[in-house]
Amino acid sequence: MIDGLYAIEIDHEKCKGRLACIRICPTQAMRYRKSRLEINPVLCIDCGDCITECPEGAIRARTDPWDTLKRFKFKVAIVSPVLFSQFPRTITPYDIVHGLLAMGFDAVYDLSLESEIYFKAVKDYLEEYDGPLPLISSNCPVVIRLIQVSYPNMVEQVTPIQPPRDIAARTVKKKYSERFGLKETEVGAIYISPCPAKIAAIKAPAEHAASYLDLALGIRDIYNPLLLAITKVKGASGAEKPVLPRDELRSMLYLNLAITGGLSHALQQKRFISVAQLPNIENIFGDIEKGKIKNIDFLECFSCTGGCIGGSLTVDNRFVALSKLQKVIEFIEREKRNVDEIMDEHYQKGAYFLEKPLKPREIVHTESLSIIEQIERVKKREDFFRKLPDINCSLCGAPTCEAFATDVTNGTAEPEDCVLMSDRKMKELREFYRKQVEQKKKKSEE
Repeated sequence: MIDGLYAIEIDHEKCKGRLACIRICPTQAMRYRKSRLEINPVLCIDCGDCITECPEGAIRARTDPWDTLKRFKFKVAIVSPVLFSQFPRTITPYDIVHGLLAMGFDAVYDLSLESEIYFKAVKDYLEEYDGPLPLISSNCPVVIRLIQVSYPNMVEQVTPIQPPRDIAARTVKKKYSERFGLKETEVGAIYISPCPAKIAAIKAPAEHAASYLDLALGIRDIYNPLLLAITKVKGASGAEKPVLPRDELRSMLYLNLAITGGLSHALQQKRFISVAQLPNIENIFGDIEKGKIKNIDFLECFSCTGGCIGGSLTVDNRFVALSKLQKVIEFIEREKRNVDEIMDEHYQKGAYFLEKPLKPREIVHTESLSIIEQIERVKKREDFFRKLPDINCSLCGAPTCEAFATDVTNGTAEPEDCVLMSDRKMKELREFYRKQVEQKKKKSEE
């Protein structure tokens, strides 16, 4: 049986209860209770760390199946820059674009123009903003959700600008519906995504406004059929193609947005910090809350190592992928391709704000409790925590003893769930893991 959220699903038959996912989860959203893994949808920030960490492959990204694209009369692939770094060096961006068309897309749209528009909108907002600093980039959905869950006081510091992928989706729906006499709902904007978080941002945007993007396909999901399509197209043509399509990949910023520091370096006149990986981001956010970080205007954050290029739905090694992406960036720089003039024609100041303001997530419903009751709950939690061994073994199904104490206080766990406090729980665990060993032995004999 498979359960799931917006972008993550669990295959319970594959799950062996090894608890690696629980320990890696940055917001402690996962619990293992009654031999079953559960995810708290309020706490989950769709980072995908559990997907990477699970040794059994029991957790996977929930992407849209290819058949769902059939409902659109005109299908547009909106391409993450990461896609151009995933194939062998003999396959050019030109080949990738025409491979997507051969797969069944009616158009392929890169984010060159929208990346420049996003940069301009962020720059304008920075110049006029007079609130607490630093401002935080809005491009990574995981970071936005982390702030909503764990750092609610910093929500107003997120730049309220739509990311390039959403700006592009709005553009293509209008562009192709007018060109071919279609309704905007008949034009499908499909994002080719490097991570599950961007898929979740389509299904359930952080600000609770509907996304202009309709569907998402993971790079990992389309890699093999796309590679096959590219091979057929190259084999059929026989002739050499130019390195880049004439009207594609005109912006270095578009490609640089896949890499840590890509946006920050474009804001050279501003004081900025670029940081990747959630533990590092949490350290920075903690220092900001404590007032330790000052004189910084802008903070660019990526949950994945190295930026989007390290997303959990990618295929290639991120170091190899970075090398290939840099070669494409160098080509654009030599050709001096840019979209400044076109961007100036399209840019409308103030037109790219999020349609609804970001708000903190309501984590625990305590509005029905009086102040005295809330204080008593905190005291109860502290008293119970003192009784625990504080070794964070996770065998209770919670990531830490502290989290377990919170669960018990909130009524979602029982004190005897701790194996060191309950003979019954210890027997249950022994029986559960005995069965796991027997199954493993049986498979090896087969």
